Amino acid sequence: MTKKILIVSWHFPPYKSSSAFNLFKRLKDTGYEYDVLQIGRADKPDNEAMFRFASSCFNRYEIDMASENARDPAARVHYINKVLEFYQALKQKNHYLAMISHSHEIASHMAAMAIKKRSPELRWLASFGDPIAANPFNDSYQFPMLKEDSQTEAQVLQQADRIIVTNRYQQDLVVATQTQQLDEEKFFVLPHCFDERMYPDSYDQKSNENRLDKVFRFMHVGMLYKFKRTAEPFMLGAQRLLQKHPELRGQFVLEFYGANDRYIQAAADYGLADTVSFKGTVSYLDSLKIMSEADCLLLRDADFSDQGIKNTPFYPGKLADYMGAKKPILAVTMAHGCVPDMLAKIGGASLTETDIDCIADAMYDAMQGYLSVNDSEIERYSHINTAKLAKEALTFAQDKKKVLIAGHDLKFAKFIMEKIEEDDNLELLVDQWQGHDKHDEAKSFELLDQADTIFCEWGLGNAVWYSKHKKLGQRLVTRMHLQEITTRHPEKFTHQNIDAYIMVSPYWLEQFAHDFSLERQKCKMVYNLVDTELLNKPKTSEARFNLGMIGDVPQRKRLDRALDIFEKLYQKDKRYKLFVKGKRPEEYPWMHSKAKAEEMSYYQQQYQRIQDNGWQDNVIFEGHGPIDLWLQKIGYILSVSEFESFHLAPAEGMASGAVPIIYNWDGSKTIYDKKFIVNSSDKATNIIEESKKNINSLSDEVKSYSKERFSSIENSKNITEIIINE
Repeated sequence: MTKKILIVSWHFPPYKSSSAFNLFKRLKDTGYEYDVLQIGRADKPDNEAMFRFASSCFNRYEIDMASENARDPAARVHYINKVLEFYQALKQKNHYLAMISHSHEIASHMAAMAIKKRSPELRWLASFGDPIAANPFNDSYQFPMLKEDSQTEAQVLQQADRIIVTNRYQQDLVVATQTQQLDEEKFFVLPHCFDERMYPDSYDQKSNENRLDKVFRFMHVGMLYKFKRTAEPFMLGAQRLLQKHPELRGQFVLEFYGANDRYIQAAADYGLADTVSFKGTVSYLDSLKIMSEADCLLLRDADFSDQGIKNTPFYPGKLADYMGAKKPILAVTMAHGCVPDMLAKIGGASLTETDIDCIADAMYDAMQGYLSVNDSEIERYSHINTAKLAKEALTFAQDKKKVLIAGHDLKFAKFIMEKIEEDDNLELLVDQWQGHDKHDEAKSFELLDQADTIFCEWGLGNAVWYSKHKKLGQRLVTRMHLQEITTRHPEKFTHQNIDAYIMVSPYWLEQFAHDFSLERQKCKMVYNLVDTELLNKPKTSEARFNLGMIGDVPQRKRLDRALDIFEKLYQKDKRYKLFVKGKRPEEYPWMHSKAKAEEMSYYQQQYQRIQDNGWQDNVIFEGHGPIDLWLQKIGYILSVSEFESFHLAPAEGMASGAVPIIYNWDGSKTIYDKKFIVNSSDKATNIIEESKKNINSLSDEVKSYSKERFSSIENSKNITEIIINE
C-alpha cells in the first residue's frame, strides 16, 4: 500500500518558484504518493524534468485563477473554495496519512486550515519557508495585508499538528514573536537539500580545471533584492581585490544568473566593466549545470543586525543547491546564525557585508585553491538523508502498533525493519544491543514499556532478557540463526513468554526444536531475505571466468577450498579469476590475539600459496562496497564453508544470475538445489565447465530459484505477519 499525502501549496513545480522547488526536493524521495492542490499559472512550466528525479509520485491538480496575486482577497477566497472542492472529491477515494501546506503563499495555510476544520482527524503539517510576522524583511518591504497575515499565521501555529521549519534559528525567531505560547514540541527541522542526480553527468571536473581561457569564474545564481540582499558587497570585494592585486585583472570574472540589480548594472563605475556580467535567467536544472561549471559560488544573505537581530534565521535553498555542485562557497551573511554555522562545517568563507577587505581576500584565496569543501559534511544535506527526515516529519506515532526490534547485529533484519516502517499501522522502535549480553538496561525497560510487540533478532541475551521481562498483552517473537546452538542461550529463555520462533531453514528448525525442546506449534520457518530486484543486473562479459567468495573469515569459511577450485580452472584457462570480498583477517582486532595465532597462520599460508604460484593478478581481495555492483562481474559464487546455518552469499549470487558452488555443509540441501552441491573441488570444476554450454538458461534458472525462495519482498512480509499477528 502506498501512503498518500495531500499537499496544499499555492505555488508548486513545474512552475518557477524557488520556495516550492525546495518543498518538492525535500518530499520527493519519501516514497509516498502526493496529491498536490496548486494554482494554474500563465507562465511557462519549464521545470517538468524535475519530476524525473522523484521516487515519489506527484498528482497535480491545478486550480484556474482569475488572478495570480496571492494578496488579492478575492483570489484567496476562490483558491480556498476550490481546494475544499478538490478535497471533498479526492477524499472519497483516498485515505491521506497527512496533509502538508506551504507558507508561500499564506493562502495555502488558510486552505489547509479550512480542511482541518472539516476533517480534524487529518494530521496537518504547516511548512514555513519564511516566517510571516517575524520576517525581518518586513521593515524594508511594506507587504500588503501584513497585519491580517500575521494573525492568520498565529492561528496556523496553534492549530497545525506539526510546524516545519528549515533551521532552529527560524524556529526561535517565530516563537519569540508570538503573543500566544507555542507548543515547541510541534516544531520539526527539515532542512533544504540537494540531489546529486540533478547535476549533469557529462560535466567533467578536470576539463573545467584545464580550460584554455584559465579565467576563474565566480558565480551568483538566484535572486537578489533591492533591500538587504544586493550584489554590492561582491562588487566592492572584486574592486578591492584588483586594487590589492592588479595583476589579476582579466584572470577572473563575476557572473550573475537570475538577478541583475543596480550594482551589477553599474559595473563600470567600479572599474569592473570587463569583469562583471549578467547572464540572464535559466530553468532550475540549467541553473544546477551552471553551478557545476563555476570555480567558486557566491551566496548573498541579508544582514539584519541593524534591526537588533543577532542571528540570521534563513537557510537559503540556494545554499543547498550550491552544496550539491561541490564547489567552494563564498557567502556574505551575518556574523552568526544558520549560514555561518553551516559554512563553518562544510568549508568555504562566511563574511559580513561591511568587511570588504576580507571579501577580497576570500576571493583571492578561492583563486589560489585555498577554499576547501568538506564532502562528508555536505552529504548530510543530500536528498537521501533529507528523505529520511521527511518521512519522520510526516509520521505521527499515535494510534500505531509499536514494534520493538532488539539485537546486537541487525543486518539480516534490514528488510524486516523497512517493511515495518512502510506500514501505516506500525511504528518501529529499535533496541540496539552492544553484544550478545550487553545492553543499556534502562533504555530496554523504557522501550519495553512502549512496545506492543517485541522481535528479538538472534536468540541470544536479548531474547533471554525480553522473555524474562515481557508483560502480559505483549507479543514476543525471536529469530534464530546458528550462534544460538553454540552459545546455548535458548536454555535460559523463559519459553512460556515466547509466542513464536523463526528459523532460517528446515534443517535448523528441526535442530533447534530437538536441542531445546521447543513447542512445535510455535516454530516457523522463513528463509533469509535477499533483495532479488536490486541484485538482478546485467553481467559483464568477463563474469563467465570470475569466481566470487563473500567473506573468508573465520577459518571455517575455507579459503583454501576456494583456491583449490580456482587452481584447477586456472590450469586450464588463465582467464579465470577469484574475487574475495570483505575485510581481511588482519583487519579484525580479535584475530591478533594469541588464541587466534594458529588461525592467522592458516591465512598466511594461503597468502604464501598465492604468491608462490604467481596468482597475485588473478586472486583479488576486495573490501566492502555495493554488493549489487560487485556481483555483476561474478559468474560463479562459492560457498565452501565447513558449516553454515543458511549462508546468504549463494542466495545473493543466484539472485544476480551467478551459478552457486556449495560444499555439502549440514542443511545445505534443505535450502539450495542439490545439483549445485559438491563434495570435492573436482566436482565443483566439472559443474563450472559444464555450465558454459547453457550458461544463459542456467543463469535464468538460479535467478528464479532465488526469487521464489529468498525474495526480501515476500519473506519480509511473511516475517512481519508472524511478528504482529496475535
